[in-house]
Amino acid sequence: PGPRLLFYPARMPSPSSMSAASYRTLVFAVLACAYMLVIFHRLCPAVVAVDMMRDLNAGGGLIGMLSGAYFYSYAIMQLPAGLLADSWGARRTTTVFYLAAAAGALCMGLAPDAALATGGRVLVGIGMSMIWVCTLKTLAVWYPPSRFAAMTGMLVAAGGLGSLLSSAPLAWVAQTAGWRNAFIGLGVLSAAMAGLLWLVVRDAPAQAGCNGPDSPHSPPPGGQALMPGVRMVLADRRGWLIAAWLFLDNGIFFSFAGLWAGPYLKHVHGFDQTGTGGVLAMVSLGLMTGGPLLSAFSTHVMKSRRKTLILCASAMTVILASLAARFDSAGTAELHALFFLFGVFGGAAPAVAFTSAKELYPVALAGTALGIMNIFPFAGGAVFQPLLGMILEQSGHAASGGFTHGGYRAMFMALTVSSALLLAVCAMLTETLRGGTTPDRESHPPAG
Repeated sequence: PGPRLLFYPARMPSPSSMSAASYRTLVFAVLACAYMLVIFHRLCPAVVAVDMMRDLNAGGGLIGMLSGAYFYSYAIMQLPAGLLADSWGARRTTTVFYLAAAAGALCMGLAPDAALATGGRVLVGIGMSMIWVCTLKTLAVWYPPSRFAAMTGMLVAAGGLGSLLSSAPLAWVAQTAGWRNAFIGLGVLSAAMAGLLWLVVRDAPAQAGCNGPDSPHSPPPGGQALMPGVRMVLADRRGWLIAAWLFLDNGIFFSFAGLWAGPYLKHVHGFDQTGTGGVLAMVSLGLMTGGPLLSAFSTHVMKSRRKTLILCASAMTVILASLAARFDSAGTAELHALFFLFGVFGGAAPAVAFTSAKELYPVALAGTALGIMNIFPFAGGAVFQPLLGMILEQSGHAASGGFTHGGYRAMFMALTVSSALLLAVCAMLTETLRGGTTPDRESHPPAG
């Protein structure tokens, strides 16, 4: 009774015959929808960046900082996200923080200037920071290790749908109702998602009242000694190499697909908002295709996480070098193809990297380990987005008010060099898929 009911993990009414396999599908579906909105929040500035620059009277560097504020706050919150996933539980954590994201989106839509909009973006980043890690922790509890890579790939595909919705559909909404109303609507939708998370998600099969749970056993939230787990992860060189890979890959992807691809398509190729959204939608389709494809490819075809990541980094380098060489002469069909491949090999590849990271540690530490790893993708976004904005600003502005062709050439050159560094990191990664099978880290911690 009383306020304690707010977070009391009462069992959700369900048929007595409902199995863990059935209920976990429902849990996954809701978490996948939540993650879809995470990606929408993350990438939506790319489509409305030019309108935001105009209405908030902000230059490229400031808009880069505004968009990058999401990544700063998101990255800072990743260790708390892992600790909360392992101690407080996914249900409570995702619900509370989704409400924070809803408030941040409303703040952005109502902001009179760039400063308040940046504050709202920080709040969105804090709120969204919990979803990926809590979802992976939930998958580690509800699904056997052999299914983790496939489910992570499907989760990335759901994110790809969010990316798709943040391109052409968002462009249409922004053109019809204005970008401010789009953000206000996003805030309302996020609040509704918080309610759905609370109603459906359970941290373990027993909390759902399932009969015959067939998922691996995991200690209940709060039962794990957290700080020794943190020290274990931080002392592991193999994890640091995966972290470096995630920093570079996601820094490249978030900075381009999440922000500067939209202005590039408008300033260099003359696309309107709808046309820009159409090209950006190819990145989303690449995410949706690449998530399940790369996860299955790494497990069943390559039988190697490391070789799959090397393949992805090599493809990324070729794609970005092609864009650097033909940034102002590529045709529409070529742009669509390159953006699609960028989504497959750049946006979806982290599904393989996170699976590799999870395979290094026991399931009881999954939230903590993945939370630490998830700092680095968003640190990459936080560094790369304003950095590319400053590169563009240094080349000045064209007579039309947009950035110059020389600025975009320099941007693509910087991205290509970063992708080459990504490939170098791949050579040092450790293989985690032993003998073509997924290791079960249930009981045995990794050797430091």
